[in-house]
Amino acid sequence: MNKVCFLAAVLSLGTACAFGDQIGSFATGAPNLGNVNSAMNFAGFSTSDVSSSGSGSTFTLNPLTVWEAPPPNSTWIGYAATAGPLSGVNPPSGFYTFTTQFTTSGAYTGSIMVAADDTTEVFLNGTMIIGNGAMGTDEHCANGVPNCNMMDSVDISGGAGTSTLTFLVQQAGQQDDTDDPSGVAFDGTVNTAAAVPEPTSLLLLGTGLVGTFLALPRRRRHS
Repeated sequence: MNKVCFLAAVLSLGTACAFGDQIGSFATGAPNLGNVNSAMNFAGFSTSDVSSSGSGSTFTLNPLTVWEAPPPNSTWIGYAATAGPLSGVNPPSGFYTFTTQFTTSGAYTGSIMVAADDTTEVFLNGTMIIGNGAMGTDEHCANGVPNCNMMDSVDISGGAGTSTLTFLVQQAGQQDDTDDPSGVAFDGTVNTAAAVPEPTSLLLLGTGLVGTFLALPRRRRHS
Protein backbone atom coordinates (compact mmCIF):
# COMPACT_ATOMS: atom_id res chain seq x y z
CA MET A 1 0.00 0.00 0.00
CA ASN A 2 1.42 3.42 -0.87
CA LYS A 3 1.74 6.22 1.71
CA VAL A 4 -1.35 8.08 0.46
CA CYS A 5 -3.50 4.94 0.70
CA PHE A 6 -2.08 4.18 4.15
CA LEU A 7 -2.91 7.66 5.42
CA ALA A 8 -6.42 7.47 3.96
CA ALA A 9 -6.98 4.14 5.67
CA VAL A 10 -5.85 5.55 9.03
CA LEU A 11 -7.90 8.73 8.80
CA SER A 12 -11.11 7.25 7.38
CA LEU A 13 -12.39 3.91 8.61
CA GLY A 14 -15.08 3.75 5.93
CA THR A 15 -12.94 4.64 2.92
CA ALA A 16 -11.26 1.99 0.77
CA CYS A 17 -8.22 3.07 -1.20
CA ALA A 18 -7.18 1.95 -4.68
CA PHE A 19 -3.98 2.11 -6.64
CA GLY A 20 -3.45 1.58 -10.36
CA ASP A 21 -1.11 -0.62 -12.35
CA GLN A 22 -0.28 -0.02 -15.99
CA ILE A 23 -0.64 -2.84 -18.52
CA GLY A 24 0.15 -2.87 -22.23
CA SER A 25 1.42 -4.80 -25.23
CA PHE A 26 5.12 -5.47 -25.68
CA ALA A 27 6.97 -8.20 -27.56
CA THR A 28 9.03 -11.10 -26.26
CA GLY A 29 12.39 -9.83 -25.02
CA ALA A 30 11.42 -6.16 -25.47
CA PRO A 31 11.29 -3.54 -22.68
CA ASN A 32 8.00 -3.70 -20.78
CA LEU A 33 7.56 0.12 -20.88
CA GLY A 34 6.62 0.11 -17.18
CA ASN A 35 3.81 -2.41 -17.60
CA VAL A 36 3.14 -5.05 -14.95
CA ASN A 37 1.80 -7.69 -17.34
CA SER A 38 3.87 -10.34 -19.09
CA ALA A 39 5.11 -9.99 -22.67
CA MET A 40 2.56 -10.84 -25.35
CA ASN A 41 2.73 -14.55 -26.19
CA PHE A 42 1.87 -15.93 -29.63
CA ALA A 43 -0.23 -19.01 -28.86
CA GLY A 44 -0.86 -20.18 -32.42
CA PHE A 45 -2.76 -19.92 -35.70
CA SER A 46 -6.11 -21.41 -36.69
CA THR A 47 -8.19 -21.19 -39.85
CA SER A 48 -11.36 -21.26 -37.72
CA ASP A 49 -12.57 -18.81 -35.08
CA VAL A 50 -11.07 -20.74 -32.16
CA SER A 51 -8.39 -19.65 -29.71
CA SER A 52 -5.12 -21.55 -29.91
CA SER A 53 -3.02 -22.56 -26.93
CA GLY A 54 0.74 -22.68 -26.94
CA SER A 55 3.86 -20.65 -26.34
CA GLY A 56 5.69 -18.61 -28.95
CA SER A 57 7.70 -15.44 -29.39
CA THR A 58 6.23 -12.15 -30.59
CA PHE A 59 7.81 -9.27 -32.50
CA THR A 60 7.60 -5.49 -32.36
CA LEU A 61 5.99 -4.01 -35.49
CA ASN A 62 6.49 -0.55 -36.99
CA PRO A 63 3.09 1.08 -37.71
CA LEU A 64 4.58 3.43 -40.36
CA THR A 65 1.74 5.46 -41.92
CA VAL A 66 -0.68 2.56 -42.37
CA TRP A 67 -1.65 2.15 -38.73
CA GLU A 68 -2.31 4.60 -35.93
CA ALA A 69 0.57 4.95 -33.48
CA PRO A 70 0.17 2.39 -30.67
CA PRO A 71 -1.56 3.40 -27.43
CA PRO A 72 0.69 4.91 -24.73
CA ASN A 73 3.03 2.49 -22.94
CA SER A 74 2.63 -0.16 -25.64
CA THR A 75 3.90 -1.30 -29.03
CA TRP A 76 2.31 -3.02 -32.01
CA ILE A 77 3.14 -6.71 -31.90
CA GLY A 78 2.78 -9.58 -34.36
CA TYR A 79 3.48 -13.27 -34.81
CA ALA A 80 6.51 -12.52 -37.03
CA ALA A 81 8.80 -9.58 -37.72
CA THR A 82 7.35 -9.48 -41.27
CA ALA A 83 3.72 -9.23 -40.14
CA GLY A 84 3.55 -5.44 -40.05
CA PRO A 85 2.76 -2.73 -42.61
CA LEU A 86 4.66 -2.70 -45.89
CA SER A 87 6.43 -5.94 -45.02
CA GLY A 88 6.00 -7.49 -48.45
CA VAL A 89 4.59 -10.64 -46.85
CA ASN A 90 1.03 -11.99 -47.03
CA PRO A 91 0.10 -13.65 -43.72
CA PRO A 92 -2.41 -16.46 -44.27
CA SER A 93 -6.02 -15.48 -43.63
CA GLY A 94 -7.23 -16.84 -40.31
CA PHE A 95 -7.01 -16.28 -36.58
CA TYR A 96 -3.83 -15.51 -34.64
CA THR A 97 -3.99 -15.93 -30.84
CA PHE A 98 -1.98 -13.75 -28.45
CA THR A 99 -2.08 -13.84 -24.64
CA THR A 100 -0.71 -11.85 -21.72
CA GLN A 101 -1.15 -12.10 -17.94
CA PHE A 102 -1.16 -9.74 -14.97
CA THR A 103 -1.48 -10.39 -11.23
CA THR A 104 -3.38 -8.35 -8.63
CA SER A 105 -3.45 -8.61 -4.86
CA GLY A 106 -7.20 -7.97 -4.67
CA ALA A 107 -10.32 -7.31 -6.70
CA TYR A 108 -9.73 -4.83 -9.51
CA THR A 109 -11.50 -2.62 -12.03
CA GLY A 110 -10.04 -0.81 -15.00
CA SER A 111 -10.14 -0.46 -18.76
CA ILE A 112 -8.08 -1.28 -21.82
CA MET A 113 -7.74 0.43 -25.21
CA VAL A 114 -7.28 -1.95 -28.15
CA ALA A 115 -6.24 -1.59 -31.78
CA ALA A 116 -5.88 -4.44 -34.28
CA ASP A 117 -5.63 -5.22 -37.94
CA ASP A 118 -7.76 -6.58 -39.37
CA THR A 119 -9.86 -7.02 -36.20
CA THR A 120 -9.68 -8.86 -32.90
CA GLU A 121 -11.83 -10.59 -30.34
CA VAL A 122 -10.70 -9.98 -26.76
CA PHE A 123 -11.26 -12.35 -23.84
CA LEU A 124 -10.64 -11.76 -20.12
CA ASN A 125 -10.18 -15.06 -18.29
CA GLY A 126 -12.06 -16.83 -21.08
CA THR A 127 -15.01 -14.41 -21.21
CA MET A 128 -15.40 -12.37 -24.41
CA ILE A 129 -15.30 -8.61 -23.81
CA ILE A 130 -14.89 -7.48 -27.46
CA GLY A 131 -16.53 -9.46 -30.25
CA ASN A 132 -15.20 -10.25 -33.71
CA GLY A 133 -15.57 -7.32 -36.11
CA ALA A 134 -16.98 -5.07 -33.39
CA MET A 135 -14.08 -2.63 -33.49
CA GLY A 136 -14.74 0.39 -35.67
CA THR A 137 -16.04 0.19 -39.24
CA ASP A 138 -14.81 -1.61 -42.33
CA GLU A 139 -12.17 1.09 -42.82
CA HIS A 140 -11.01 1.12 -39.24
CA CYS A 141 -9.68 -1.99 -37.49
CA ALA A 142 -12.31 -4.37 -38.81
CA ASN A 143 -12.88 -6.93 -41.57
CA GLY A 144 -11.71 -4.88 -44.51
CA VAL A 145 -8.85 -2.86 -45.88
CA PRO A 146 -5.94 -2.80 -43.37
CA ASN A 147 -5.97 0.85 -42.39
CA CYS A 148 -6.07 0.75 -38.62
CA ASN A 149 -6.57 4.28 -37.27
CA MET A 150 -9.23 3.75 -34.63
CA MET A 151 -9.16 2.15 -31.20
CA ASP A 152 -11.79 0.68 -28.91
CA SER A 153 -11.93 1.01 -25.13
CA VAL A 154 -13.61 -1.52 -22.84
CA ASP A 155 -13.99 -1.83 -19.06
CA ILE A 156 -12.51 -4.81 -17.24
CA SER A 157 -12.85 -6.21 -13.72
CA GLY A 158 -11.83 -9.31 -11.80
CA GLY A 159 -10.67 -10.82 -8.55
CA ALA A 160 -7.33 -11.33 -6.84
CA GLY A 161 -4.75 -13.51 -8.53
CA THR A 162 -3.56 -13.92 -12.10
CA SER A 163 -5.77 -12.78 -14.97
CA THR A 164 -5.29 -13.63 -18.65
CA LEU A 165 -6.11 -11.39 -21.59
CA THR A 166 -6.49 -13.22 -24.91
CA PHE A 167 -6.54 -11.49 -28.30
CA LEU A 168 -7.85 -13.54 -31.21
CA VAL A 169 -6.64 -11.41 -34.13
CA GLN A 170 -8.26 -12.06 -37.49
CA GLN A 171 -6.41 -11.64 -40.77
CA ALA A 172 -9.54 -11.27 -42.86
CA GLY A 173 -8.21 -10.94 -46.40
CA GLN A 174 -5.47 -9.72 -48.66
CA GLN A 175 -5.17 -6.08 -49.66
CA ASP A 176 -2.89 -6.80 -52.63
CA ASP A 177 -0.03 -9.09 -53.60
CA THR A 178 2.65 -7.39 -51.54
CA ASP A 179 1.12 -5.74 -48.49
CA ASP A 180 -1.12 -7.47 -45.97
CA PRO A 181 -0.30 -6.38 -42.41
CA SER A 182 -1.57 -8.02 -39.24
CA GLY A 183 -1.01 -7.03 -35.62
CA VAL A 184 -2.45 -5.93 -32.30
CA ALA A 185 -1.73 -3.29 -29.64
CA PHE A 186 -3.36 -2.44 -26.32
CA ASP A 187 -2.82 -0.52 -23.13
CA GLY A 188 -4.79 0.05 -19.95
CA THR A 189 -4.91 0.37 -16.19
CA VAL A 190 -6.07 -1.99 -13.46
CA ASN A 191 -7.06 -0.39 -10.16
CA THR A 192 -6.77 -2.69 -7.18
CA ALA A 193 -8.69 -1.87 -4.01
CA ALA A 194 -6.50 -1.84 -0.93
CA ALA A 195 -7.92 -3.47 2.18
CA VAL A 196 -8.78 -1.00 4.95
CA PRO A 197 -7.54 -2.10 8.39
CA GLU A 198 -10.14 -3.16 10.92
CA PRO A 199 -10.98 -0.59 13.63
CA THR A 200 -9.22 -2.75 16.24
CA SER A 201 -6.06 -2.79 14.13
CA LEU A 202 -6.21 0.97 13.74
CA LEU A 203 -6.63 1.39 17.50
CA LEU A 204 -3.59 -0.79 18.14
CA LEU A 205 -1.66 1.11 15.50
CA GLY A 206 -2.62 4.45 17.03
CA THR A 207 -1.75 3.23 20.53
CA GLY A 208 1.62 2.07 19.29
CA LEU A 209 2.35 5.39 17.61
CA VAL A 210 1.43 7.30 20.76
CA GLY A 211 3.61 5.00 22.86
CA THR A 212 6.52 5.46 20.49
CA PHE A 213 6.09 9.23 20.63
CA LEU A 214 6.02 9.27 24.43
CA ALA A 215 9.11 7.10 24.59
CA LEU A 216 11.18 9.50 22.51
CA PRO A 217 13.82 11.41 24.47
CA ARG A 218 12.79 14.98 25.24
CA ARG A 219 15.09 17.96 24.98
CA ARG A 220 15.25 19.84 28.30
CA ARG A 221 14.05 23.41 28.20
CA HIS A 222 16.40 26.12 29.42
CA SER A 223 15.03 29.33 30.80
